[in-house]
Amino acid sequence: MQHSECDLVVLGSGGAGLVSALAAASRGLSVVVYEKSSRLGGTTAISGGGIWVPNNHVMKGSGFKDEEDDATTYLQRLTLGEIDPEILNDFVRTAPDMLLFLEQHSDLKFFSVDRPDYHPGWKGARSGRSVEPLPFEAHMESNLFQALRYNHLRQPVTSVEGKKGIDPSIIADRKQRQIRTQGAGLIAGLAQACSRFGAKFYLNDAVEKLLFEDGRCVGVETNSGSTLARSGVVLATGGFEWNSDLVSAYLPGFVSAPTSPPANEGDGLRLGLKAGAGVANMTEAWWTAAYRIPGDELDGKPLTRNMVRELALPGSIMVNREGKRFVNEASSYNDLGMAFNVFDPGSFSYPNRPAWLIFDHTFKSRYPVASVTPTEPAPHWMTHAQSLPELAIQLGISEEGLRATVGRFNSFALEGHDLDFARGSDIHGAYYGDPDHHPNSCLGPIAEGPFYAVEVLPGNNGTKGGLRTTTGGHVLRPDGSAIDGLFACGNVAASIFGKGYPGHGGSLGPIMTAAYKLGMGVS
Repeated sequence: MQHSECDLVVLGSGGAGLVSALAAASRGLSVVVYEKSSRLGGTTAISGGGIWVPNNHVMKGSGFKDEEDDATTYLQRLTLGEIDPEILNDFVRTAPDMLLFLEQHSDLKFFSVDRPDYHPGWKGARSGRSVEPLPFEAHMESNLFQALRYNHLRQPVTSVEGKKGIDPSIIADRKQRQIRTQGAGLIAGLAQACSRFGAKFYLNDAVEKLLFEDGRCVGVETNSGSTLARSGVVLATGGFEWNSDLVSAYLPGFVSAPTSPPANEGDGLRLGLKAGAGVANMTEAWWTAAYRIPGDELDGKPLTRNMVRELALPGSIMVNREGKRFVNEASSYNDLGMAFNVFDPGSFSYPNRPAWLIFDHTFKSRYPVASVTPTEPAPHWMTHAQSLPELAIQLGISEEGLRATVGRFNSFALEGHDLDFARGSDIHGAYYGDPDHHPNSCLGPIAEGPFYAVEVLPGNNGTKGGLRTTTGGHVLRPDGSAIDGLFACGNVAASIFGKGYPGHGGSLGPIMTAAYKLGMGVS
């Protein structure tokens, strides 16, 4: 089958791909979006949908204050001086325009999330930079709506509603009206807008190769045929976290469980490398603590879920095989996830793998843990015992280490001060804690049996390394020259934040901004 010629081909339908398609289509370009899987939305669709955008109009309308200089100061600290300052400056200048564009060219509306940056004590940190889509009721063709990916594990609530609680009747009404929230809502709004501007979608259609003429990328060859693109090709195919060969090549020793859809197999990265592209930041990912429930699958592969609030709520700790804590459990999931990658030269091992969440009967009776509600009995995959020594034996970890760790932690809980890792000592940690628990919302004793444990996996929400690009999205060769007609955005491109993660939505913010600038600049 030979598709008709178009202006721009976009490979991948996650947040970055759809923003680039929308920006280009809004300018009158004809756009075709190819999606390898059977669903539109990529990793964005199953995410929380937060977007980190400093100095944006939504936060200002909600009473939050920000300045470009503060944001750049914060990002320079976050990226350890390893990222060109002009790249960071460009993001800070462009990101607010991207958000305003989305509200003007789609039916999406955003609200500012009243939560702090992940490093609130650093110079330039602010609250309110994270925005999230309001619940979205789609008005599109049914076949397009049915093709949208969404996270069946998430209720149709915003992150704020999920944290504070919401009337069950509202949830029931939203389900009946098929209202989408968080990442699924973001994708629904973007897909609807793209369709209204004439973008065409092709599902179950993987790209086999890029087409070149005289050194310029002029189209693609897919499973169904070839398509020529007058303005070029955008690689927005996500990361390479599901490709074992690429993970072994670029993340040796850092193998972790991906929480993203299994279609993220590095297709765009491989296409770019074959075209002569350079790469950067290849040893990094969007790290997280994670867990698996035996038998659960996503698109035929093991389903891995993020673990966040359980780690910060009062009455739990995370320990390694020595029975010792090794990180502030209330730190951001990306920073916490990096603790799994610590290498000990003495034992010549990664001492924090495996790890376990440890909690007691009081904790389980009060908070949801690993998708298990307080009223549900402990499932077979949740280890439990009447005493801590017995629990340690079942887990195969140090009995003495666990006993000493819990004793020390309990003394911290009583005093309200974690002298080892400062858990709950800043406003970011407190955000994840229990505001009704005192004196520290993140510290509570582990004392009432039975005691429980859930294995915590080193997870990732996608890789951060990828193709080198200009701020306009042009793919670069190792020598810094651009490959004519070839663009990239999203996790297929190297993250501008290096190792860092600035705040809620710190992955979507920069990739959607890059996609917007790409789509507005392509000609």
